[in-house]
Order: sequence, then structure tokens, then C-alpha cells
Amino acid sequence: MKIRLILMILGLWSLQAIAQPTGYYNGTGGKTGDELKTVLNGIIEGHRQYSYFASKTIMKFSDADPTNPNNVILVYTGRSQANNEYGTGADEINREHVWAKSHGNFNEVPPMFNDVHNLKPADASVNTLRSNKDFDNGGTEVSEAPGCFTTSDTWEPRDAVKGDIARIIFYMATRYEGNNGERDLKVVDYVNTYPAPEMGKLSTLLAWNQLDPPDDFERNRNNVIFQWQENRNPFIDHPEFVDMIWGTASAPDIYADNVHQSPKNPREEEMVTISANMHGPTAFTSVKLYWGTSYDSLSNEVEMTSGKGVYTANIGGQAGQTNIFYKIVATDGNNTGESIIYNYYVAPIFNGTITTIYDIQGQQEESPFAGQTVSTTGIVTGAFGNNYFLQDGAGAWNGLFIYDANHAPQIGDSIIVTGLIKEYYGKTEMTDLSVFYHISSNNTLPEPTLINTGDGGEEWESVLVRVNNAVCTDAEYQSNYYMWQVNDGSGDLAVHNTNIFEYEPVKGDAYKVTGPLNFDFDEWKIELRLETDVQAASDIVAPEVVSVEATNDSTLKISFNEALSAATAELAANYTIDQGVEVKGANMHAIQTNLVYLKISNLSNGDYNITIKGVTDLAGNEMEETEMTFSWQGSSIDEILSNGSLEMYPNPATSQMKLKFETIMNTNVTVFIYNNKGQKVYAAEEMLQSGEQLLNIDLEQLSDGLYLLQFNTESGSISKKLIIQK
Repeated sequence: MKIRLILMILGLWSLQAIAQPTGYYNGTGGKTGDELKTVLNGIIEGHRQYSYFASKTIMKFSDADPTNPNNVILVYTGRSQANNEYGTGADEINREHVWAKSHGNFNEVPPMFNDVHNLKPADASVNTLRSNKDFDNGGTEVSEAPGCFTTSDTWEPRDAVKGDIARIIFYMATRYEGNNGERDLKVVDYVNTYPAPEMGKLSTLLAWNQLDPPDDFERNRNNVIFQWQENRNPFIDHPEFVDMIWGTASAPDIYADNVHQSPKNPREEEMVTISANMHGPTAFTSVKLYWGTSYDSLSNEVEMTSGKGVYTANIGGQAGQTNIFYKIVATDGNNTGESIIYNYYVAPIFNGTITTIYDIQGQQEESPFAGQTVSTTGIVTGAFGNNYFLQDGAGAWNGLFIYDANHAPQIGDSIIVTGLIKEYYGKTEMTDLSVFYHISSNNTLPEPTLINTGDGGEEWESVLVRVNNAVCTDAEYQSNYYMWQVNDGSGDLAVHNTNIFEYEPVKGDAYKVTGPLNFDFDEWKIELRLETDVQAASDIVAPEVVSVEATNDSTLKISFNEALSAATAELAANYTIDQGVEVKGANMHAIQTNLVYLKISNLSNGDYNITIKGVTDLAGNEMEETEMTFSWQGSSIDEILSNGSLEMYPNPATSQMKLKFETIMNTNVTVFIYNNKGQKVYAAEEMLQSGEQLLNIDLEQLSDGLYLLQFNTESGSISKKLIIQK
């Protein structure tokens, strides 16, 4: 079946398009020293983690040779080398921990050990010579790495990467401050710091940051790692932050903060509004927005207008598949300040024909579309660098293998792709992509289909599957192309330790294994993606409640000890709370499927009992009825909003609506919109500084009707009726 699909695509997800998202550094304005460092830590901590094994795949993109994408640039030698030549030989590639892992003893300790911001490809013998030395100038030149110098306890990299190295060290000292059991890393102004969680030499690193400012290669590296880990190295975006924290530089007299854009995901020919709070010692004589279609050419100039301290300007509608870069420049006649360069992507309207994956597979061995270029859509169920698996619903014939070296979508992404359908040695795949659209992230994955190990077949090709109680019959994966074997009594099935995740099996032990079912080299295999893909079997134990926490007066967070079945976890009737508190809805976290969030009626201060029953795990084990106690000691929303006042206009609204209010303190707010069936149709989150606020709400995708808008803060909620009439 072919589907004609006309919709707005929310954004292109490609390595080239990702840059500093609007407002990423909101909250840093006017701050220096430890205060600035603490704010930055809050922005970049808690990143998405990948295994150390996966770093090789990420560095294929982050450190790619711009003239040869099949190579990476080695950090100290500058040599371009094939990106798969890792090993211990003298000229093979090592993963260099720039902040030496022995300085703080975090070998094999995530997330520090596998944080790719701290990893660089390096020549193995040169990496051995660098060892765990601190950084400083001087010494004997390294013959294999001209421009690098070393002494018995220091290492000086070549000039072209001095700043890169310094900014990595400053990133590590900011990202890891002893929270959540992590090390507290510090930059110090001396050497010989091993084994303390310290690296030096501070004064030298400060000088290197000035000597070698960020270039396109380093900015691209930051963008790529941000795409995977979802955090950035702030000192690449803001190299001046280094001296503002560790040096003597003061904060700029003039700066932009609370930068926002509306809509966040513009479509083609849609006007975009940029707003910001401008700060300075005296009145501004000019505040301008400079924008363009490349990072290095912001040739368009727009005067920003002021309203109650908020400056705004519009960028006219642009063609689809365009990247827009912009910055704000303000002057008071004596001093000038400017923001970093932000960017956004203008999404085209996709009006092509969608062919379902089910139809592409054709319920037969060879696709009826082989040799044809088609468009299809689905949820990414496994991502492995230059290839990924796409699935449209659960069950047979709904999976497709995509070979794509130019994009790196993540698990849970909803995408549309256009490419050539091929039969590659018996496997149906899409390749030669001409179109890639990213629709949304963190979507719930299709339920894995339970199969027997001997049942690998065409209908399950590229489908997310699970085998239960499968005994490992061969654990020697090193000699078998990283594949180990399991058998549940119906036949052997290979489990592939991938470039993203590998598991050390024990022969004779039983496992529950989950992952996309792949077919290559005439063999069926489950591709491992995550730590939760391999669990001890068999699962005959029902889930248990670990904790219940009221995050605000309308949301309850319930943590279970294992992944849950969405069908039972999201059934509101399985949760009851005493004292008249009503459970309005239940939603399972899209990625952490052991977490459930309940939408409840407002709580008063006090203790409550919740009864939970009927929730099952992925193996179908049903929990016993459980009663838990939780408390809510909330505060009034007046402690966040001035007079508890929230203005919403216009109402009725058409395509946009504004929320106007004043925050007394820095706070995080969320805005939800529910339709008349109680379904959430809009969600947004903003971290705000104190002061007058004006949020723009994009209603373009909502149809006419009556809705409920819920405005949530850390201290309470406000609900308002919303009418949309277009």
C-alpha cells in the first residue's frame, strides 16, 4: 500500500546541519568564575552515554579527514589514516584519553572513560610516548610527530591542536565536578599531577587556548559529538569562557541572554522571530540581528526592536533545506557585545509518496521494489554509524536495513528516507539516499517480537526481535567475527557484538537477547545496541516498584526495577491514589522504559498512598498489587511567578499564541497542551532567568477546537482553556 503524505517535517538531522541550538547557553550571561562553571556544568552534564567500543564509530564522523571521509586525522601527528585501522601496532590507531584516565583513576568507569569529547584518534606509538604526562611547553621534539615536544613529565602537542587540547581539558574539568559518583576533575598550574584527579599546566593551557582558536575542524567535531552525546564542549562555542573561569577576564559589559526563536522548527517560507534579553551598563544605541546562510557570512542586517527589555527581530521565510546562522550585536556607543552564532534549519514540506516498509518487503524473499527509488518512514530501532534499522509498527515484514554513511540518526528517531531498494546477498536494504528527514526524537520503539532461535526467517528480517532462555553454546566471539551463539532448543542463532555495544557471554549461561534481526553472510544474527539488550534468562520474576516521587503537584514519577510493557504501564486504571487524588493519565519514558510518569490532580502538602497493580514486564510477568507511600511538600506558584499571574493571548488563537509572565527566580517551565480527549498534543520546555518573559507557542499543527493549556513550574501549575479558530 502506498500512502500520500503531506506534512511539515520538523528538522533535518544531518552532521552538517547541527550547530549551536538557539538558547543552549541561556543562563551564562554576566557570570564568571565558579558561578559560570557551575551553570555550564548544569547544561552539559547527564549526557547520553555510549560504550567505549562505540567511540570508534563516533570518531569516524567527529575526526574525519575533510578531504577523505574514509580517514581520520590523528591528533598529534596530523596524519590522515583509514578510520578502521585500530590496534596496538606502532602505526595503528589508539583512542587517546586527552585527560589521562589515570589522573583520577577512571579507567573503565563511565561516563568519564567513554566520553568522546575527551577521546582523540592517535598514532599508537606516539600515544605511548605521551603516556599520562601533563601538558606544558618544551622538551625534545618527537621524530614521528614533528611539532610535538616531550620531557620526562610533560607533553607539548603541535601548534595546530594546542587549543583543541586545552579546550578538551577545560571541558573535562567543567563536565565532571564530583556529581553522581563521578570524579571531581581540576586544572592546576603545575605538573606531575598523577594520580590525583588533576591535569596541568593551567597557565600553559590558557595560553594555548588563545594561540589556537577554534577552527572548522574543531567546530565540526563538537557538532558531531553533540549529535550523539547530546552535550557540547562550551569552550569551542565560547573560547572566551576559559579566561572568564580560570583567568582574569571579566564578563562582557554587554551581552544577550534568554535567547529564543519562534517557531523552534520552522518550515519553508515561514517567518522566524528571534528574541533576547539584552544587558548593558547604559542604554543601547543599536541592537541588531545579523544573519546569513553560512557560518562565515552573516551579511543580512535587521534592527531589533525593544519591548519591556526584550529585543525582537524577524528573519523572513526561507526555502526548505536551508541552514540559517545568526548572531545579535549590541552597542551603547562606547562598547559593543555580541552573542555566539546560533543556527536553525528550515524544513521543507514533504509531499511525496510514502511506500510502507511492509510493501517494500512484499511478504516475499525479494522486494518487489528492488531496483526502484522509493520513500518510506518509520522509527529507528538500531543505529550503528553508517547503517541503521527502520521499523514501521511491530510484527513481521515491518523492518528495513538502511545503509547511509551521511547521516547518523539515533534510536527512537522518527524519520523519512528516500533511496534505492536493493537485494544485497539476500537482504533487502535501502541505499544511495537522496532524501533524509528527521521528524521527531525519543519515540517509543515497537514491541520486540518474541521468536525462537531457530526461527530466523525472511519475515523477521530487520525487525526488532527477542529470544528468551537461550543458552550460550559458543562464547568465543573474537574468532568468529565478533559473533557468539545461543540456542533455546530450536537451533543456533548468532548474537553480534557490534561497534556500538559488546557483551562478554559465558558458555552454558542462559540469556534473554533483544535487537534487530540482521541477515548477512548467509547467517541470521541479532545486532546488539544497548546494555539492556542482553539480560540473564529466563525472566520469570515480575517487576517491582523501586521508588515513587512527586516531581510537582501534577506529576508523579514511578521507577520500576526493569523494562515494562507499554500496554500495561500506560493504563491509568492500574494506579490509584488515596485522598481523592485522580490519575488522569500514564506515560512510559520513551527510552528508559522502566520509568512511568502519572498525570494527577493537584496535590496538597502531605503524605499519600498509591496502589499499583497489573503492570507487566516485557516477558509478561505481572506484578503483585503493591502499595507505596509518597509525600508532597510543594510550594505556591507565587514563589516562581510574580503574583502568580500568567497572561495568554490571543485567545481564541490561530497559528500562534503568547504567554506573558514575570519570573521571580531562575526556573524551568514546561508547557503542555491537551485536546478534548485528554491527549497531549504539544509539549515544550524552557529554562528561564528571572525577569519578564514572553513565550511564543506555535499552534500551526493543531486543528480548530477547545484545548487545555497546562503551565508547569517547579512549585506548581496553572491550567487555562485555549480555543483555536483558524
